[in-house]
Amino acid sequence: MKLSKIIYIAACGIALASCQGMDLTPPDKYSEKDFWKTAQDYCLAANEFYWNLDSFHGSDNFADYDLKADLATSYFGFNNVSNGRWLPTESDGIWDNAYSHLRQINILLQHVDAMKTDDPAILRYKGEALFFRAYEYFRLLKRFGDVPLVKTVLDVNSPELFGERTPRKEVEDAILEDLKEACEYLPTKKELKPEETGRITLGAAKAFRARVALFVGTWAQNHKHRPDALELLGIAKQEAKEIIDSKDYDLWKGEKYGKENYRQLFLEAGDNSCESILDRQYGKGVGSGTTHPISDNASAGYLGGATKKFADMFLDKNGLPITNINSCFHGYGSIESEYEDRDPRMTCVLQVPGRQYIYASTNGKYETCPVSFSGTSSTKTGYRVWKYISDVPYIFHGLAYFNARLIRYAEVLLIYAEATYELSGSISDEDLDMTINKIRARVGMPRLTNSFVTSNGLDMREEIRRERTIELCFESSRYDDLRRWKTAEVEMPMPLKGVKFSNYADANETLDPILDENGFVIAEQDRRFRPTRDYLAPIPTKQINMTNGAIKQNPGW
Repeated sequence: MKLSKIIYIAACGIALASCQGMDLTPPDKYSEKDFWKTAQDYCLAANEFYWNLDSFHGSDNFADYDLKADLATSYFGFNNVSNGRWLPTESDGIWDNAYSHLRQINILLQHVDAMKTDDPAILRYKGEALFFRAYEYFRLLKRFGDVPLVKTVLDVNSPELFGERTPRKEVEDAILEDLKEACEYLPTKKELKPEETGRITLGAAKAFRARVALFVGTWAQNHKHRPDALELLGIAKQEAKEIIDSKDYDLWKGEKYGKENYRQLFLEAGDNSCESILDRQYGKGVGSGTTHPISDNASAGYLGGATKKFADMFLDKNGLPITNINSCFHGYGSIESEYEDRDPRMTCVLQVPGRQYIYASTNGKYETCPVSFSGTSSTKTGYRVWKYISDVPYIFHGLAYFNARLIRYAEVLLIYAEATYELSGSISDEDLDMTINKIRARVGMPRLTNSFVTSNGLDMREEIRRERTIELCFESSRYDDLRRWKTAEVEMPMPLKGVKFSNYADANETLDPILDENGFVIAEQDRRFRPTRDYLAPIPTKQINMTNGAIKQNPGW
């Protein structure tokens, strides 16, 4: 992706227009009247939007967003979403940043519409702007529900600055419509030039529209905020099917990595692969801000210690839950036994204690996965995350540069499977083979079929959701999934547990952790989730005060 060029507006030009015969525009800057004329101008403006994609940076970053849910808990703090400490704040970075970005986006859209052009080279960037407008509003929608919908460029006197929030349904429809229109202008992945890798494509817009439609459709289905859940689920299924039928994408196999192929998908080897629909681009030597600390943070516990609940979700090698009577689960008798004969993704996502691994924080040197609950490289649960930890030896101080996988083909397959099931309460073996079973085949797991579910007393919806949770873990989906399924009120209050402590006691003899009745570590307890309040975040109080109460606080806050 090209580095962005800063665009300056010479606001003083109007005030000095009476000075005849003088060109007052600085030679190293653009005036607005000289800009917005060529495709290159629109490209330069659109480049700025890419900095706003989800990333590996910040306290609410892409990878550790799932710390808000039940898959992991940070060694360095507790989950304030479910520990009773979540309170309204004066400001909110997601709200403030989104509306700042939306103004930039609306400026581009305003200018391209004023041109009344049919030039595809320019309209392409209209498509990018529409995608990013939908992207920003989806962020806001998921967090706050109703939000002010602004599709024009406002000034300090615009009454919209002091207006009410737009109803949720209208915001949802606007997002879906922006993405639908964006599809008219965007190129396919195959049409990108090599130097354009990472730009928004038709596939990205369709996949994101499928994601939004699934979120909104299942929210409508479970929260009953609008009556057309089935229509929305149909959109999700249709968009996913069109991506599948396009054959522009495929699952990345990574055969040479064997059972490590799933882990390598998220590291350098998987950058911009056939599975990547949208990657946040990083890269060695590209420029400032192109590295990230995710490998270092994961190895040091910042990403969090995975929970027993999450570890138990991984099926055994026969495709059965470990609680099933026919499972081949080896139990918790040793530090390694629970990892034996399980879905290979388990040891791609979690480290096996006592085995040797390469850590980015040690500049690519092998170290033994610690069995300790204290110190820099420890967790509160005893489970350590392995996903996102690069083993490239030349990483400097843990600053890695592999891309963030924001949308990938596996998610599209999972969207199709879930939307299909939710539309009718069933899914055919043919559709399972086209979706979930392809994902399973990549890691050598057996097929999911209707007869297998029936004969083993399983629930198809639960297995579809399990597959989504495992495949997309730590990819910013679990917290949103629990809320749209309306299961957060059940799942979130559960204590966050860890390993069986007796297997680790010798190495941690000075510790006296809280244990449950079976000897498993309790990392967090007294968790709560109030269904009348916690499905939405509080509106920042500054916004309420600035609008003299026109913007109302979300219920319960």
